[in-house]
Amino acid sequence: MILLREATLADRVLVMAWRSNPLVYQGFYQQKEPLKWEEHKNWWDSRNQDWREFIIVLVEDTEMREVGVVTIGQLDHFSPELGYFIGEVSLWGKGIGKQAVALGLDWLKKQGKEYCHTTIKDDNERSIRLI
Repeated sequence: MILLREATLADRVLVMAWRSNPLVYQGFYQQKEPLKWEEHKNWWDSRNQDWREFIIVLVEDTEMREVGVVTIGQLDHFSPELGYFIGEVSLWGKGIGKQAVALGLDWLKKQGKEYCHTTIKDDNERSIRLI
């Protein structure tokens, strides 16, 4: 089972580590190399009230661990943007992304949103298969 929890400032270090993995950032549009702390910190701090960052938490038996991120942006728009990544690459292909996206969509519905969108790179086969 998985759940989403709102990300906190304490999560910045873990998210940066995930986003600095070439296997992870190859699915991103703008990132082409590991992050530098200042650019990651500035990106994190630049998010306004129209963005939410959630940590994907994997719950197995009595253990809980953070494994990825769901981002929801443009909440002031009729069709917010939903994105996700699984930072723990050993868990790719286990259905966690699909569950996380479903939880993100549920969260959006609770916010009164009827539509959302995402953008996927043409070569991001895992995300393409998810939809």
